[in-house]
Amino acid sequence: MVLLWRMLSAAIAVSTLGWGAPAAQAQSSSGYGAGQTLESGDSVTEDIHQDDLDAGAAWRLPGQPLQPWFDAKRRWNENYGLKLNFSYQSLYQNADNTTGENEAHAGRIELNGSWTLVGRGTKNAGRLTFRIENRRTLGTNIPPSKLGNQFGSGTLVGTGFSNYDNANLSELAWRQSLMDGRLKFVFGKISAVSWYGGHALASPKRAFQNTGVMSSNTRAFPGRGIGGGIAYQFSPRFVALAGIHDANAKTTQSPFDTIGQKEFLKSVEARWYLTTPERARWDQVRVNLWHQDARKQAGIPDSYGVNFVASKLIFNDQAMPFILGGISDGKASTFKKDVAVGIGIGFNTTYTKARDVLGIGVAWGEPSDDTLQDQITGEVYYRFQILDNIAITPSVQFIKNPIASPSKTTVSILGLRLRLTF
Repeated sequence: MVLLWRMLSAAIAVSTLGWGAPAAQAQSSSGYGAGQTLESGDSVTEDIHQDDLDAGAAWRLPGQPLQPWFDAKRRWNENYGLKLNFSYQSLYQNADNTTGENEAHAGRIELNGSWTLVGRGTKNAGRLTFRIENRRTLGTNIPPSKLGNQFGSGTLVGTGFSNYDNANLSELAWRQSLMDGRLKFVFGKISAVSWYGGHALASPKRAFQNTGVMSSNTRAFPGRGIGGGIAYQFSPRFVALAGIHDANAKTTQSPFDTIGQKEFLKSVEARWYLTTPERARWDQVRVNLWHQDARKQAGIPDSYGVNFVASKLIFNDQAMPFILGGISDGKASTFKKDVAVGIGIGFNTTYTKARDVLGIGVAWGEPSDDTLQDQITGEVYYRFQILDNIAITPSVQFIKNPIASPSKTTVSILGLRLRLTF
């Protein structure tokens, strides 16, 4: 505890751009800029803009060897409206108390794209967004997304690191802005997860790994499939969203395999930005209402719930505390009640302002299945931005009383994540 307090005190004593840089002086490698998106976490639009920000690193390679590549991306955007983002990430995890496999390792490579085909340079732009990715288990019998199953966890401990048989087109969607950007809509194969109930640290590639502290697990989580959403900005600080998504969608399958079942997840969300729209991803309060139709083949009755999340940058933008939670009725969600609190703290390195971030989160959840026990989840990670485009993130998670464990126990999971962006 003394060491932890010293780390927190050190963070408050410095200035940082570790959050993706709300500061006006933050530079963009390919000229994409910070961007304003309605999504968070593992989303195409978030990755394209956040990964292009140049917030510095502990060390810099001499001669900037990737600059010709970033210059080419800048030209493609200026000439054709095409933005591209490549990344590779791997995650290794080891659990100390399981009934099956105790280690998991997987890699994930992806290409994110946004091609502005209508209204380029205006507030009423139309864009085609896409993601092509592949995920592979690396030298272990299971990927990290399955490690929690080995000891009965109700939350995923290795979110986003699963195993695909082949490369997958996980997003293909049209996004349109109208009315000087106040009205936005999207339609296509999209994620129902990244649109609702997230915060700036709800990213399995950049921040927390456990779903218990990323968003409320009192809501349904279908895979990427056919869906649509609409949002309207009533004022600079108030936005409302509504969406409908295929409740049976599976990311790795054709979206047309399940849409014919006509079972949907419907969501509405109200957002209040506590300061300005430019700081919306940090300074926000969200309230989300959802309803999911009965999934007949899966044997899940119709379900509904409400959840919320609130966060704000404090201490001269050095720290971001957050709180989230929700309640639900039905069996579509893992928990019928949950709450989580946490904080992210940005650090300077010795040489320059960098993206180093310490994250701490704790969550409690009461399962929707009354025969299971309450679970307490904790996670601590530290993201080292070693080079401008390379980050290493060690982490430790604690799962107390996993919901499906036959005996009350505590499981510890050590993790190490590597991420390259270009």
